[in-house]
Amino acid sequence: MILFLLKLPVIPMALLIIGTTVAVAWFLVEIVHRSPLAKLKPSFRHMLPTLGGSMMAGYVIFSALVANTVWREKEFAEQAVYQEMRSLSFADRMVDTQRYPELGLAIAAYAKAVALQEWQTMSDGIENAGARQILDDLHQAALTGLPGLSDEIRKSLVASLKEAEVARQNRLMAATDNMPGEVWLTVLLTALVVLSFSAFAHEHDRAAARIMATLFGVMIGSMMFCIIAVDRPFIGEVSISNAPIAKLWEHHR
Repeated sequence: MILFLLKLPVIPMALLIIGTTVAVAWFLVEIVHRSPLAKLKPSFRHMLPTLGGSMMAGYVIFSALVANTVWREKEFAEQAVYQEMRSLSFADRMVDTQRYPELGLAIAAYAKAVALQEWQTMSDGIENAGARQILDDLHQAALTGLPGLSDEIRKSLVASLKEAEVARQNRLMAATDNMPGEVWLTVLLTALVVLSFSAFAHEHDRAAARIMATLFGVMIGSMMFCIIAVDRPFIGEVSISNAPIAKLWEHHR
């Protein structure tokens, strides 16, 4: 379901999520108003708005914490991409390309494999074997190849490639590090509880119940959209671009 939503443009995705939430809220209102069990005593009825408001505030705080966590994970993924690019770019500039053209060509080949192939599969936990092999060969060349390279430059080159390897692993982990199903279940169940309480609190006035259902539905739907849009950092309209890695390849074209 989330993958289907992420394939949509941002505005249609937001409208679909919010519209679905509002529809669910209205559906709960209708259930409550048509159920004979919804006729509450006045003394109990007056307690529901206060209790419902507290629950809504708690839900907002909980959703904000979840959204903040998801956004921070996206920032971590983006930082990994830029760190990988900077490390490889530094390694590319460190060595004389006229004397060692194979190094620059290998970095370009790695960047091409990542940008055009691995970017499409890493969210499913599949890394590109070709890119993996090229990076391993670059490590080997930095350690034992490139005859005539000074020890100082060789050490710096090895260090840069190690940084690129760490950044690569961080990127691959971030690509599959999605919000656990248990957290999603908690978000959905608490949303249903809040909407149900709103319907019970206004069961004596259907118009007021629908107004509150719409307001709460828009608020809850907006929060869910915020979470879903960035839950998978490399998929969707607001995903992290492969442009930084692609520039390394385009530089040698």
